[in-house]
Amino acid sequence: MSKEKVHLREKVLAKGMIGLYLDYSVQGKRKQETLKGIKLFAKPKNKKERDYNKEISNKAREIRNKREHEIIANYYPENAIYNPEKSFVEFCEEIAENKNGQTSTQSVWISMIYQLRRFDCNARLMDLNEDWQESWKNHLLKSVKQNSAHTYNNKVRTAIKEAVEKKYIHSQKLVKGIPYEEVERQYLTNDEIQALYKTECTDDQFKRAFLFSCYTGMRFSDIKRLCWSNVSTDNGTTYLSFKQKKTRLVENLPIRKEAVDLMDNFPNDSERVFKGLKYSAENNHKLEVWVLKAGIKKKITFHCARHTNAVMLLNCGTDVNTVSKMLGHRDIKSTMVYLKFTDELKHKAMNALPSFNF
Repeated sequence: MSKEKVHLREKVLAKGMIGLYLDYSVQGKRKQETLKGIKLFAKPKNKKERDYNKEISNKAREIRNKREHEIIANYYPENAIYNPEKSFVEFCEEIAENKNGQTSTQSVWISMIYQLRRFDCNARLMDLNEDWQESWKNHLLKSVKQNSAHTYNNKVRTAIKEAVEKKYIHSQKLVKGIPYEEVERQYLTNDEIQALYKTECTDDQFKRAFLFSCYTGMRFSDIKRLCWSNVSTDNGTTYLSFKQKKTRLVENLPIRKEAVDLMDNFPNDSERVFKGLKYSAENNHKLEVWVLKAGIKKKITFHCARHTNAVMLLNCGTDVNTVSKMLGHRDIKSTMVYLKFTDELKHKAMNALPSFNF
């Protein structure tokens, strides 16, 4: 038995009840402590008795956690880092603050903390038992979309693991996470890109930036920040060297002449390539109108240009590892999702099969 661990045990009582007691060791001596007045129904018959059992179980776990804290504080001062009563919201805010410089990641943590405050702003690290986690999951599924719930719940799981690693609390069992719901990813075919190229858009710069993303796979945030100082030429090939805003990964991306021709035509190191480019509701509307005028009936957003680039690269026979690097994915799993869209690869694979005379 761990010298610091306090175990919550059960014992059968009369009249169909179960008593609870604590079982632990202090300096090699085993102790048992009955929790007076803490009883459970052995076989709850209705919702009232089940709710009572749940409430009493939570109370018993809280007593156990406090006893662990007292034992460590009194007998093991070297473990003073143990801090189960620390506010969970504050702990998560400290993690978020350490994500400074990782704008996208930090914003997710901030959004999660907003939901956490709505759910239980007084939660302590010692309160994060399985019942609390299940209640948190239910709150998320009622408050935000499925994939946001998946993301926010994963951040809480990460925070719990970090609290354990820092020895603020003892190991805490994590309940099953919220599954990710696969989202339909729209992309453009070669013919649709050609149609957009030939169709007039009320904002020519926005049009060129979108097509530029189709050719390069760059996110809007990176295109917007792209400066002429990020553009270089070597042996006739143009390269874009930049740090991705989302992942902070440094990219050195070769681009085709078609992409170069789409850039603004006033190179100056201090100027942005697409000077004054903005992402707004107005530009989103312009994109929708442009797509409809081109005869395309898909719901297209600017990010669909990045999806389009991924599918085009795979259809051209580029291996998935190279595509992953060109898109700047941290995890190749993010790239693998595009494989299901690569019909040309499927046709090539099928046509490569040998013929037989039956």
